[in-house]
Amino acid sequence: MSVKLFSSLAIAALVVLGLGTTDSANAKVRKGDRAAEFVSVKDAAGKKVSIKSFKNQVVVLTFGASWCKPCSKELPAYEQLAKKYDKKKVIFIAINIDSKLSKGKAFMKTSGVSSMLSLYDPKSSTVETYDPPTMPSTFVIKKGIVKHVHAGFRKGDSAVLKKVIDKNL
Repeated sequence: MSVKLFSSLAIAALVVLGLGTTDSANAKVRKGDRAAEFVSVKDAAGKKVSIKSFKNQVVVLTFGASWCKPCSKELPAYEQLAKKYDKKKVIFIAINIDSKLSKGKAFMKTSGVSSMLSLYDPKSSTVETYDPPTMPSTFVIKKGIVKHVHAGFRKGDSAVLKKVIDKNL
């Protein structure tokens, strides 16, 4: 097996395990880019939501799904962090990408998300536009510009995210 093929397989394994890099080099939407508009994201009531409606806030946008083990740890941790910020200044948005809406809603409910805005992308249109490096992946956006991209979730990531948010307030 060639070194290049082995390296590619090793990287793929890390991404599948949720241990991918925190570097945004693999994401389609990268740090410094304009945040992509939501394609088919809807709230729990089925109303379409636009990223532009949060233009005056720091947006903490995370993508995840019920099948993602790190996501089940990330959402409760980010929920606790979201409670510490004024919703007029910082909005936490969790976009669930489960193909079955009912499964996505159940996952968000069991994760205890109440201070975060729960949105759904069952067609994966928006997640394909952002093309995050792994699940979960978090984008911090200010004035429409991506200021930070973080792949995966590990213990201590909430503290890192808090520093990024505070820097952008």
